[in-house]
Amino acid sequence: MVFEYKKNDAGLYVCGVCGVTKAKQNTMHYHLQRHEGTLSYECSTCDKKFFQKYTLDTHIKLEHSKKDPEIKCPFDGCKEAFHKKEYCRVHIARNHLRETIDPWILKKDDSKIYNCGCCKKAFKSYPAILYHAMDHAKDLNDPILKSKLAII
Repeated sequence: MVFEYKKNDAGLYVCGVCGVTKAKQNTMHYHLQRHEGTLSYECSTCDKKFFQKYTLDTHIKLEHSKKDPEIKCPFDGCKEAFHKKEYCRVHIARNHLRETIDPWILKKDDSKIYNCGCCKKAFKSYPAILYHAMDHAKDLNDPILKSKLAII
């Protein structure tokens, strides 16, 4: 189906179905596909369907790959391994650096926004701020920690 893209006075794309706004046309395209229920990319192994090719490729890599995960957690005693660096990074933040990172994560109870206590940047998801906080952890004066975080 061909979608019609309308912009508001602020230059944002507006969904004609629900009124949500998006800054980019391709983001609005995927949003409109969700309303239509169009799933363009199908996994040939398990028949799951996806809106984006990237999501299908990630699904295949994680669910159907015969290769072992290549990225090993660098922390002593941890046996976790990952197909993608970003998954290892979030794992480290959640499991190995929680005590260091938690004080940097600020969130009001009634808000969905997370703020970085170090640089005041705002994030819409918990994994996003964890990923960001890892950059601050790399800046700590701890040579052992720096060497472990160098791979990610």
